[in-house]
Amino acid sequence: MPRFNRLILVLVCALLALPSVVSAQNAGAELVGRAVLSAESLNDGPPAGTALSTGAVINGVNVPFDSQPVGAISAILPGEYPGTWLAITSGQFNSSQNSADFELRVYVFEFEFRRASGGSGQVSLLDRRILSDSGGRIEKNIVNSSTRTRYLTGADFSPRSVQRAGDAYWVADESTPALLRFDTYGKLLEAPIPLSGGALQGMSVMPDGSALIIAQRGRGRTVTFSAFNLTTRQFETLGGAYTLDRDNYTVGGIAMINANEVVVLEIDSGENRRAAFKRVYLFNVREGKNKTQLADLLNVSDPSGISTSGAFDQPKDAFGLGSTFKYPYRQISAVFPVDEQTLVIANNNNVPFGLGRSTSTADPTDYILIRLNQSLNLDPAFLRPIR
Repeated sequence: MPRFNRLILVLVCALLALPSVVSAQNAGAELVGRAVLSAESLNDGPPAGTALSTGAVINGVNVPFDSQPVGAISAILPGEYPGTWLAITSGQFNSSQNSADFELRVYVFEFEFRRASGGSGQVSLLDRRILSDSGGRIEKNIVNSSTRTRYLTGADFSPRSVQRAGDAYWVADESTPALLRFDTYGKLLEAPIPLSGGALQGMSVMPDGSALIIAQRGRGRTVTFSAFNLTTRQFETLGGAYTLDRDNYTVGGIAMINANEVVVLEIDSGENRRAAFKRVYLFNVREGKNKTQLADLLNVSDPSGISTSGAFDQPKDAFGLGSTFKYPYRQISAVFPVDEQTLVIANNNNVPFGLGRSTSTADPTDYILIRLNQSLNLDPAFLRPIR
């Protein structure tokens, strides 16, 4: 083969081997808001973390907890009233074996984001709903099967996402995997609906509330999307298959922005200085093809000095704060559009084990607002409170 032809062949093969991605030319993002909830934040309830160790201190946090920790957030969505947000806990102390006393809860928060113009950066807890199976819908044995309330725990399920559709909350459990339907008070309404296929990667909802959009790991670097019709209760495989940049990356979470496009969090498993890949992409679940980079969470500009504000109690060895803000957490699965150019993102702080911001102080739940350099085609349905 002539040398020129060999060169062309090598170039073509190299291009084919590249990840299926088209990065937007203006893929930068700016930190425009931040609110932080300490890893030591608690809510009323029974002691939690008794399986971890008695009288121990893990990354500066005393365990077991005197009551329920308000951390390990895996998903976020607008609350029932303007200015409020719902967040669900994963209920995991590193594993289900450690988590029999970590109740599965949906919390109602109000954020006073620290912005360029000011703000306390505080998170206020307004309400909670404890997920339960008081009607006995679950066939398998659960931790609290002998109690009247039958509250669910992290030993029973591991919520990856929560969505509101109609008069119900739908929770995607990654341990089974399955879909669980609860009423607005947190009571399970029917038996879990199994999800066939690969590991659950995320769940969102169509703008009209007609279907849930489910992301699951396929073969190799592929993530597939399917729609679960809430009327017919049928699954439909969508045409677009998302390609991860590397085999060891994963989709942390997703958020639909219209009937075709989804925001995707693609992350590695590193934290602190070992975090190398935490990015936000836009993807068409019906057409597939390329993904468009919206933001690199390890390279977010902070020209207003929000991250270094005195409003926050920063660890002495805090990493990733300053004019270039980094979001170096191991698990990032909560994302939702605030407007056409702004996303709210939250980390799962893996309480009390997460060490993304510090090497010795347990991670807080770090709620951030990032402003994109491009506008999204956001369906107005996502701009309204869910009530």
